[in-house]
Order: sequence, then structure tokens, then C-alpha cells
Amino acid sequence: MIARTALLLPLLATSLFAQTTDKPGVSIRFRALAFDDAIPAASYLEGDTLRRLSIPNNAFTRAINYKGPPTLRFITIDEETLKPRPLTPDMTAAIQRLRRAQAVALQASDEFAQITRLLDTLNFQITESIRKPSTGDQAQIDALNERLKELSAILAAASKETEEANLLILRLESAPQEPPKDAPKKDGKAPKPISTPTAEYTFQKDGNYLLLFSSGGNGHQILAMDDAEGIFPYGSFQFINLTGKGVELRYPDRKVTLRANARIVVKNPAADHQYTVAEIHTKADDGYDLGHVYRSLQQPNVRSLVFLLPIPDEPHAIRSKTIEDRRPAEPAGTK
Repeated sequence: MIARTALLLPLLATSLFAQTTDKPGVSIRFRALAFDDAIPAASYLEGDTLRRLSIPNNAFTRAINYKGPPTLRFITIDEETLKPRPLTPDMTAAIQRLRRAQAVALQASDEFAQITRLLDTLNFQITESIRKPSTGDQAQIDALNERLKELSAILAAASKETEEANLLILRLESAPQEPPKDAPKKDGKAPKPISTPTAEYTFQKDGNYLLLFSSGGNGHQILAMDDAEGIFPYGSFQFINLTGKGVELRYPDRKVTLRANARIVVKNPAADHQYTVAEIHTKADDGYDLGHVYRSLQQPNVRSLVFLLPIPDEPHAIRSKTIEDRRPAEPAGTK
């Protein structure tokens, strides 16, 4: 029984290490679309690596895998002013802080692995000899497990320090850069900043997402739409009502009501590769008025995101903007 208890000690210590160093994070796969103007030089930080990404406004980006903190932050880099230059003192200090934390974590992790292997060996020898551990053996096992607890605390602190340093680097990178005092001005205007904050979004769970970027304030807002299998399948249309009032989608065989600032996924009543027409009526004081006629082609390998938008000075007329997303081709050799 004592030998079995001793054998469990490194496992308990390893579990303690996992619990104390486990940081909340997400594993997601996303595709992005800019609703307004394209964002040609967006970037985001994954670990200590700055990932570059251009976000178009007429199609979704390729699928991108991201593993990291739940809050995904984007910045925009101005290519015209992106020139090598000395790091600021704050950025230099932040990078040094990150490197120190990484060095501490690496050293502690190596020692943790060595002690775990040593404990495994001691426990195996005791179990194979079918004897109780001697006083010396037990003292050594207790000392090693105590050191594992200390290393777990060191690793947890280093993990926290690494994350804080990464966020500090991202914040410094995102902040508008002040031009040198002696930098020449063009046409009396100050040079554009190297980078500006764009947007951020905090994910609550892992999964697949469609990220829709829309202008707001000095940056962008992100609408994250769950893209789990079956929610927005190929061959369907997702209508997003941005008219500010309720609408009805009237197909030949049914009506679909969509309130303001809401979205819904529908499938055309037409057969594949056939056209159909939906009359879109806007809500009026005495019922509904025809605001738009939407003609679409039913394609089994294409899904369409349809934005319903108001027309200024025409209270019941609306317009539509459609983004088509074609099913990715399967790799050669797959069925």
C-alpha cells in the first residue's frame, strides 16, 4: 500500500502542475470579412508571433487556425510607413521581460521533467522489490515531491508573466507611434502612425467562426457568427436585416419574418441550379410595403450572406448586398 501511495505522488504532482499552469485559452478556426472598406494590413498576435492578414470586403478570407488567449486583438499596419527603426525603451523593456519569463519557464520545466523521471524510477524500483520504502527512500521521495510543488508555483508565475508581457507588447505595438521630432512633414501633415488598433473580440468557447468587421469609432466592431456544421450550410442563404425595421421575405411557397437587427438562415424553394424570386416587404403603419425583389440562384456548393440595407430618403425601399462563399475544393485523392 505504501509503495502504491508513493507511486501516485508524481502523478499528483503532475496534476497539480497542470492545474496551476493551465491558462484559459481557446482553439478556434475563423474566416473574416470586412463589411465596409477592405482592411489590407490587419495583424493579430498569436503567442509572441505577429500574424499578418488582409481582410477583403467581397469575400471571406481563407480559414485560419488560432490558439491562444480568448481575446483576439487585431491591429492595422500602414505599409507606407513601416520602416525598420530602433525599438522604443518601453518596447525593449517589454521584450526583455518576455524573454526572462520564457527562460525561467524553460529552466523550471526541464527540472520538473527530470524530477518526474527520477520519481518514476524510484517508485518502479520499490514496486519491483516488493518492499516498503526505507526511511531514506521515503525522505527522498517527499523531498522530490516538495520540489515539484515549488516548481509548479514557479511555472504558474512564469506563465502569468509571459502572458502579461505578450499583452504589453501587443498594446505597445497597437499604440499609434509618435514620429521623431526632427521628422519632415509632407504637405504640412504629420506622417501616419505605423500601426493603429483595429478591433478585438473575446471568444467564450472553441469552434468555427465567421468574423464580420464593421467600422465603428476609431476602429472596428466584430460580429462573430458561429459557423459550426449545419448552422449555415452550403446551399443556403443567411439574411442579415440592417434596415432598422422588420421585414418579410415572401417566397412563392412561404413567408419568413425577420425583425430589425436580426439574421436568419433560409433555403430557396427552388431546385438546385434554378432561380427563384423573393419579395422583401418592409413593415409600414398599415401592414407591409414592397421594398425589394431578390432574385437568386440555388447552388448546392455555395452559401450566400445577404445584407438588407436601407436606402436614404426612401423609407420603404431597401437594397441588398450579397457575399457568396463557395465550398472549398477537396484535396486531390479524397472522396
